[in-house]
Amino acid sequence: MPYENLIYEKQDRIATVTLNRPEYLNAFSPGMGTDIANVFDEIAGDDEVLVTILTGAGRGFSAGAFVRDPNTHAVNSAGEGLRGRAGRGSFPWEHPKPIIAAVNGPAYGAGLNLVLSCDIILAAPEARFCFPMARLGILPAWPGAPALALYVGKAKAAEMTLMARPVDGEDAYRWGLANKCVPLSELMDEARAWAQEIAALAPLSTKLIKDDLRESFEGHFNRSANRLRFMALGMTEDREEGHRAWREKRAPVFKGR
Repeated sequence: MPYENLIYEKQDRIATVTLNRPEYLNAFSPGMGTDIANVFDEIAGDDEVLVTILTGAGRGFSAGAFVRDPNTHAVNSAGEGLRGRAGRGSFPWEHPKPIIAAVNGPAYGAGLNLVLSCDIILAAPEARFCFPMARLGILPAWPGAPALALYVGKAKAAEMTLMARPVDGEDAYRWGLANKCVPLSELMDEARAWAQEIAALAPLSTKLIKDDLRESFEGHFNRSANRLRFMALGMTEDREEGHRAWREKRAPVFKGR
């Protein structure tokens, strides 16, 4: 299947998915989320693929939501919010096969959620991990803050969420978010080496081990509560102001309503 917003390749039982909107730092521009969901559906049904590498074209992994669109994250009613967040999402959290994130640059917001949906995280020093949602008047959607806290601990997760501070690839490794920090020129070779190691193992074992790891995380999540909090913030004036300020490249003036 051809994809407009990403490049899909496979070789030696390894798939490589490259987000391919470098002009937007691979943000979730129209169609990106659908392409991500569809390509991982395709991989899930392909017995020739045992492991996937996920990366971004150009100098970014993914800048997250397409905030250029003034309707991004807007919620006009509770019913609209619930309908908009129902069904499958863009993040391959429940994908049955191992995924390696090769983070080559900024992974902000939804981009960081995409990273947190992977099983192994390799980062270049140029990588930047950030949940900037408090600057936009919203909060990280699931898996979001709970998953991040399980990687780096509550204190560091608070810096990255409550203070919207970015973390580079070296700190991400020191804090336990990344498995390894690799020079950018070596990142994809390193990712392929890790993928080859996984591909040589028993595929049913890796699948069920991944299930165990995911279930250990799931006990810390309340998806319904996160959805309701996200929806509530989507209806606020502060969300509108935060997004407008981002587009206008100025500091937001929040009013708490």
